[in-house]
Amino acid sequence: MPKGMLERRVEELADDAAQLSNAIALLAALQGSALGEIESEDISLNPYTSAICFDWLVSGEWDSLQVEIYSDHFETYLSRNKELRINHWPSEPKAPALDKVMEELLAGAA
Repeated sequence: MPKGMLERRVEELADDAAQLSNAIALLAALQGSALGEIESEDISLNPYTSAICFDWLVSGEWDSLQVEIYSDHFETYLSRNKELRINHWPSEPKAPALDKVMEELLAGAA
């Protein structure tokens, strides 16, 4: 999916500038990775929390991966066979936060 289309999708869903910035930064970090082929339909809004959600079905250590993007943090959800692992990552400073989120997601997909 072209990067511009994905950026427009998160712009539609973002609640504020900080959340949009976090989502765009994560899209950039995903480029060139095993999870970089995310499609527009895999990006949604959690109606209860207003988080922007990126979802993947994978065949690695975990069956599904999700990251929820908020204005001030990221949450990763990895699930398999009735097991769920959740982590919370403050979004500032942004570079180390993105490194942690990407490390968690890529390890889950491996």
